[in-house]
Amino acid sequence: MGNARKTLKNLIRFIPFLKPQWKRLFKAAIFMLISVILSLPLPLITRYIIDEILPEKKLFFLNWVILGLIIFMILKGVSGLLNEYLLSLFRARVIFDINIKLFQHVQRLNLSFFKNVKTGYLMSRLSNDVSNLQSLLAGTLLSIFKDSMTFIVGVIAIFVLHWKLAIASLFVLPFFICSIYFFSGRVRKRSRDIQEKIAFVSERLQETLSAIATVKSFRLEKHEARKLVKRLRALLKNQIKYNLLTSVSKHITVFIGGLGPIIVLWYGGREVIRGSLTLGTLIAFSAFLAYIFGPTQRLMNINTKIQTSLASLNRVFELFDIPPEITETNTLKNFCIKVGNVEFNNITFSYNNSDSVLKDINLKLKPGLTTALVGKSGGGKTSLINLLPRFYDPQRGNIFVDGMNIREVKIQDLRNSIGIVSQETFLFTSTIRENIKYGRLNAKDEEIIKSAKLANAHEFIIKLPQGYETEVGERGIKLSGGQRQRIAIARTILKDPKILILDEATSELDSESEKLIQDALKKLCKNRTTIIIAHRFSTIINADKIVVIDKGSILDQGRHREIYNRCKYYRELCENQFIYQSN
Repeated sequence: MGNARKTLKNLIRFIPFLKPQWKRLFKAAIFMLISVILSLPLPLITRYIIDEILPEKKLFFLNWVILGLIIFMILKGVSGLLNEYLLSLFRARVIFDINIKLFQHVQRLNLSFFKNVKTGYLMSRLSNDVSNLQSLLAGTLLSIFKDSMTFIVGVIAIFVLHWKLAIASLFVLPFFICSIYFFSGRVRKRSRDIQEKIAFVSERLQETLSAIATVKSFRLEKHEARKLVKRLRALLKNQIKYNLLTSVSKHITVFIGGLGPIIVLWYGGREVIRGSLTLGTLIAFSAFLAYIFGPTQRLMNINTKIQTSLASLNRVFELFDIPPEITETNTLKNFCIKVGNVEFNNITFSYNNSDSVLKDINLKLKPGLTTALVGKSGGGKTSLINLLPRFYDPQRGNIFVDGMNIREVKIQDLRNSIGIVSQETFLFTSTIRENIKYGRLNAKDEEIIKSAKLANAHEFIIKLPQGYETEVGERGIKLSGGQRQRIAIARTILKDPKILILDEATSELDSESEKLIQDALKKLCKNRTTIIIAHRFSTIINADKIVVIDKGSILDQGRHREIYNRCKYYRELCENQFIYQSN
């Protein structure tokens, strides 16, 4: 019962997606009605031919009636074609709108959501489940509406023709209703299980293909294949159960649907023999009976598709129901970072309300100065800088930029003036030019080239066969790690942010390239707030301020020589780095 209420609730929530396209739906319904109305005379005309024209041999009337039937068929075909065309436009537009809105919603979700949900699984939700809604639209709006109209016409017609025979023929309808009720919930549940298994298979495929170099290097192709086979077997098992269930449903429908005409043939035949019913009326009655059992059987046959769509509908709205942890109100102010003063005030932060990774952080960053955050991995450095663009919000404390609490300004305005180059460099499957231009979409070619030069990327780019038009491949696989890193730095330089965050930004560069980029970054850092996270001693030694972080707390801060003399933890970091570089 709970699942039924949930499905009904989601169907109601589905209606707003249909409203913008109501005009197309209304026009399609008109043509559908015309098609049904044009179907009405055919059995009656057949009865007239058999009972009136043929016995009296009215050849002239026969020719005109046949001509009328041909015209009826043409008009019915045209109206049916227009109906299907408008409905196809309606379905495509509704699915398009759902895709866009669901994608936009997922983009607004917190980063912790993407860390907990694998890409392949999420892709299945966004593609397979949304696509499955097409069956819901097609089945509900095309078949159910049309067949309901046809069913009503058929019931009225058979009662007008012979009410006793009509009652006898409708004896089997309750069995149809029971059958639908029995199979619907089971098919929907089995369909949901299949969609889950498909998502798990997609997840495994995406993960394996993304790490194919690692798989090959460890010669684990067979191991990964066995993992995939295990998930495919689970999927196959559910598909077999689903197919068996739908097959049983289909054959029961055929059996129940066949009982009605048999009853009519027996009882109607007796009436014809007794002379209380004409042969033409019996044939017309049988034709109208198809208006009843035909739609009923079609409803049973599409019931499996509808239940599949309902299962996907629930899964789609499960995604919609995940609230973004970073929210905005309508009272937020427009904001533009002009100076770049940053202040972390009593910041305490944890992921998923677990142990705190940052504890009572108080830190001030001034424009024109470079601040380096140092410490062992897991100390809280990256967590701290992720709070500045509001990828996460702290559980306690506030962050101020130019004196404005970042919770009180629009996220888009805040992030427009923050540039980030992370240690996990990501390039889009496009050209080098387009990847750099991602920093500012309206940038001119000379600005793109200038940014590439500042990032020490221009020289290697122009040596490539297509230069800036070179395709970088998926995730930039056609470029080396250092080349990808320099493209990412050029992209951030082009953005020209007031606040610059470099999270291990030079980690994949050789010493020569790193020195050239450090020189360029010195010029870039002028009149802007720069935050560097790095383990390399050469990266942090010249910073204006060094902040030592360990286990979520600030141990010390100041210039290199100052804290080297007074902070044992920092001194050990430097000595370990020196030993590492010497080796």
